[in-house]
Formats: sequence, structure tokens, C-alpha cells
Amino acid sequence: MTPQAGPELPLFDTLSRLTFAKAARLLGPDGSRLIAAGGKHDIDIGAQVEFDKEGFRLTIDSTTVTLALNPAARDRLEWRCRTCDVPCEHAGAAFSLILE
Repeated sequence: MTPQAGPELPLFDTLSRLTFAKAARLLGPDGSRLIAAGGKHDIDIGAQVEFDKEGFRLTIDSTTVTLALNPAARDRLEWRCRTCDVPCEHAGAAFSLILE
């Protein structure tokens, strides 16, 4: 008998189950360092963070990092930095904040 896949989790639940190892893997080989470096930023949640069922957005250093669900992405979670084309400290800061 093949196990049936359950319903896909909404963004909030997906992020609440995120582990450091998964977050680092999403950022690539330098993920652990990027999360640690990103965690050094002081973030004002009320002023810099927006979170709804469509996405998590962090505005930091004049850029915005977005985390959203994407069925085609690794672990169904996709991140994008408006400024950087490669894994960056901005994305590390977003993952660090989620993991806190």
C-alpha cells in the first residue's frame, strides 16, 4: 500500500517546522555562515517584517527578502532577495529571524 500525501501545509506551518539544517540547505553550501551572519542584524519586527498567507517579507539594508511557498522549490519553500542573485546575508537574516 502506498502512503497518501497529506494536504500541503500553509506557509505559516511550513515556516514553523523549519529547522536550521533545512534553512542552511536552502541557502546552499555557505548557508550556515549566512544564517549566522544574518542573525547579527537588529531587526524591528513591527517596522521591517510583513507576514501573511502569501509570503514572509523582511526589509533589511535597503532590500527585501521574500519567503514563499512554491511547489517546484526545494522543500516547497522559495526565497528571493530583491538585490542579490545568489545566497546572501539578507536571506540569512530572514531565515535567522524565522528560526528564532
